[in-house]
Amino acid sequence: MEHEPRKATTLDTISLLLISFALAMTFRGFVIEGYVIPTGSMAPTLMGEHLRLRSPDTGYSYPADAAPVIESARAGRDFQRPIGDPMVSHIAPTRSDGNIRLAQDARVGDRILVTKFLWPIQQPQRWDVVVFKNPCDPVGDATYYIKRLVGMPGERFALADGDAFTGTPDMPVTGMRIQRKPESVQRAVLQPVWNSDYAPIDPSAMRQRMRGSWSGPPLRGQGWDTSDPRAFVWGATGPARLEWVSTDIQLDDWNAYNSTRPEIPLFPVGDLRVAAHCTPASSGLFTTSLSIGTRSHVMKFDVSGSKATLSVAHGESGEVKATASAPVTLPDGAFELEFWHIDQRLQLFIDGDSVLTLDYEWDPQQRLLASHNGRTIDQVLQNPSAQKPTPTTLAWEFGGGPVTLRRIRVDRDLYYRPAFLNPGDQYPMNGEPIPGLAFGIDVNQPPVIGDGEYVMLGDNSGASRDSRLWGRPHPLVSVQLGNSSPFIVPEDLMIGKAWCVYFPAPMRLSPGSTPFIPDFGELRFIR
Repeated sequence: MEHEPRKATTLDTISLLLISFALAMTFRGFVIEGYVIPTGSMAPTLMGEHLRLRSPDTGYSYPADAAPVIESARAGRDFQRPIGDPMVSHIAPTRSDGNIRLAQDARVGDRILVTKFLWPIQQPQRWDVVVFKNPCDPVGDATYYIKRLVGMPGERFALADGDAFTGTPDMPVTGMRIQRKPESVQRAVLQPVWNSDYAPIDPSAMRQRMRGSWSGPPLRGQGWDTSDPRAFVWGATGPARLEWVSTDIQLDDWNAYNSTRPEIPLFPVGDLRVAAHCTPASSGLFTTSLSIGTRSHVMKFDVSGSKATLSVAHGESGEVKATASAPVTLPDGAFELEFWHIDQRLQLFIDGDSVLTLDYEWDPQQRLLASHNGRTIDQVLQNPSAQKPTPTTLAWEFGGGPVTLRRIRVDRDLYYRPAFLNPGDQYPMNGEPIPGLAFGIDVNQPPVIGDGEYVMLGDNSGASRDSRLWGRPHPLVSVQLGNSSPFIVPEDLMIGKAWCVYFPAPMRLSPGSTPFIPDFGELRFIR
């Protein structure tokens, strides 16, 4: 005998809603949860409240910190704020705009999804972007932080010339080694220095507005045809050369996101990627040699039609300290070349494939001495913020006949800055401020990270309050978790790994209107 389906009652509906709500809360509480990025400490990987600026001279678009603009606008200071074009100059502005009008275009921070750590199923890994509770203020306004996990439990930890070095707890400093990023992470964190695709449309008019302070693209050489500003053409058969001229764009850790905070000092950077789309007249005759002068050495990439060689040589004596070579086959016609000198590794890519790698191993003391040519470690540590590394040089040579270069890009790696501890960066409620060098900066006595403890650093090191600077933890952390170690994040405060930007900062239809249209072009997984 067939039965008619029972009609849903109000009680059934309420029960279903309660079950759905319980499942949703369970999922949110234990598996995945959404967060909003409040600040620019991870920019440009993740953006807090920011402006999206676009240069009318080159078409280049970039995010910039909105906080200084909004603060000035709220105080009624409607002055003309200078605005630059990162592809033209890091020093001289190319235009200006009203402060209040800029504030009206400010966007909120990215919204991200975080997959929560399920101990022991999912463990945090080095280079993860992690959300955690702030150990210095776990119940205050700044409860949740997001940074990149750089230091792991049970290891000795040091920061030298922008990179992280680790070793076992009882290891001497001379045995500590650099921590290299996986390629997927490395490609995600590269920050643009210059891109030839973004050439000024009207250089004369721009130069006039800049009062003659622009001297041309930073990579240049005699005899190149740049009548098409996006193509560098060498039409002769003899050798050709391009050199980096740092008049307007220096090879340092400048971050376009911080362009509204010009007071941030800059550090020379030697970890670079140089890439270009090459079209030689004959791939079989094509030769090229790129040299990066940094850390008292010359990092050299040589490519011929059938062989590639990487080498590290002393800058003065020319003594070769490390070298590697391998046969290569250059494609006919156009191909993409990438030269990486990052994390004490030289790497050559052709059309996106790694064809040759050369590692050189320095401990943090060697790295500091090489980077600060002519200074002792004690001299550098006496004032690491003022004792800047030796500036980097860049030269690129070609042979074998005519060649055309397009889409030339120079990018830099993350640079974790040295610093002194500032009482203003430490919470008074947590006890007496700790003086001296920031965490991990003293390469003579690197600290040891305890079991169940992690070190977190911001990608935007120039504007990040992170493990380098925190000082002592909140009394609640010391009492309830039994952990009073300064500068670290205890395991119990770790929440999860940032997975994706699911709702990028929404756009406005007009200045001052409510932002509601997501910038779908910024949807991305987080590396």
